[in-house]
Amino acid sequence: MVMGATAIRLGFVGFGEAAGLFAAGLAAAGIGPLVAVDPAAADSTARQRLLERAGAATVDLAADASRLAAATVVFCLVPAPVDRAATRSAAPHIAPGALWVDFSSTSPEDKRACAAIVAAAGGRYLDAAILGSVPTSGHRVPVIVCGEGAADFAAAFNRFGMAIAPVEGPIGTAAGVKLVRSILAKGLEALWVEALLVARGAGVLDAVLDDFCGFLDARPARATAELLVESHPIHAARRADEVRLSRDIVLAVGIAPTLTDAIVARLEATAATGVADKLAGRPPADLATALAVLAEAGAPRSDDLAIPPPDGPRSSR
Repeated sequence: MVMGATAIRLGFVGFGEAAGLFAAGLAAAGIGPLVAVDPAAADSTARQRLLERAGAATVDLAADASRLAAATVVFCLVPAPVDRAATRSAAPHIAPGALWVDFSSTSPEDKRACAAIVAAAGGRYLDAAILGSVPTSGHRVPVIVCGEGAADFAAAFNRFGMAIAPVEGPIGTAAGVKLVRSILAKGLEALWVEALLVARGAGVLDAVLDDFCGFLDARPARATAELLVESHPIHAARRADEVRLSRDIVLAVGIAPTLTDAIVARLEATAATGVADKLAGRPPADLATALAVLAEAGAPRSDDLAIPPPDGPRSSR
């Protein structure tokens, strides 16, 4: 059932920048009253900053989670490391049947654990993932959400300017989409940084930008993904040779070849499977076939790679 503004009593767990922008946009759209619970509100150092943020969004700020008892919907926006702890602390105070929407950028496993905590407290849980920049778009930032009642939630809040799309799948699906998408989004960011620093150092920045942006602009992004992945099994070895030569330029201009080395490793790993010979030099017919061929040929597994644990040693670069 779609809720109107008067039926929505919105609470926040965590009141950082994203929560403040969500609250300001939704308050301006007509949702209220709003309450936010943030343990930092009890800290004299952080309290003034939180009060200013709350005042700008006409939000009643509290440190005590019991203030959530009147909320029909709770938005949880806390840092990933404290998502479970924040949920354990606040969920027992929500009303029976209240909807808990977890926007925190955490793992599918954490989302499933938080869903169990909310269910035990008598609430309903949705896994939500923010797919854009909240500082840029405010409460209108693209969001995906999954779980029972996701479509009703999207319909209710999209009426107030949000851009929520329900996705099929169990709790953890939205979190998984966000984190896998981050490999592309943050990977492209890092790759652009390394490549353009090298181009600048080599004195070819404008020429590289003009040429490569022309390549990207020549077709839709999905078609570019298909072109590159479908040709990858056949041409990985040749492309690895070419990027090894590129590496010489990276070193010559004094840039660490972090991504360049990773590209060579990825291409060499595919070439080493012999998949090009198995395909007799003919590229797969489509993206799904290409990915299936690569998986069957033996894409490197995580236990084959020397990756330190999250709390292990990190490079100083």
